[in-house]
Amino acid sequence: MSVAAHISSPRIILVELEILLTVITIGGWGGFVSFLMKREENSAMHKDIMGCLAQITTSCFTGFILSVIAIDRNLSFNMVMLAAGLGGVFASPILRLLGDKVKAYIVNNNITPK
Repeated sequence: MSVAAHISSPRIILVELEILLTVITIGGWGGFVSFLMKREENSAMHKDIMGCLAQITTSCFTGFILSVIAIDRNLSFNMVMLAAGLGGVFASPILRLLGDKVKAYIVNNNITPK
């Protein structure tokens, strides 16, 4: 089970399905942990379930993005899983940082929508 089987082009990275599912699962678990850490004790059950699902979805995405960065840097399987888990737990701050970097890039390069 290899993390990345590179082809001759540096833009294409093939990842086995088991690794992709593991990365998404670890990211989702990190989102569940993050939700439990932020949860208020006296909140409605319906809001809890919807908030938990939203947090897990966001965390799966962020864990996937961080694991792709880790794979691109040729890190080991364990480090890729660690990146996915940390991406899951710290999804909100990571997305905020990424958004700030994208905004700065757009402003500095005078990229404006037409």
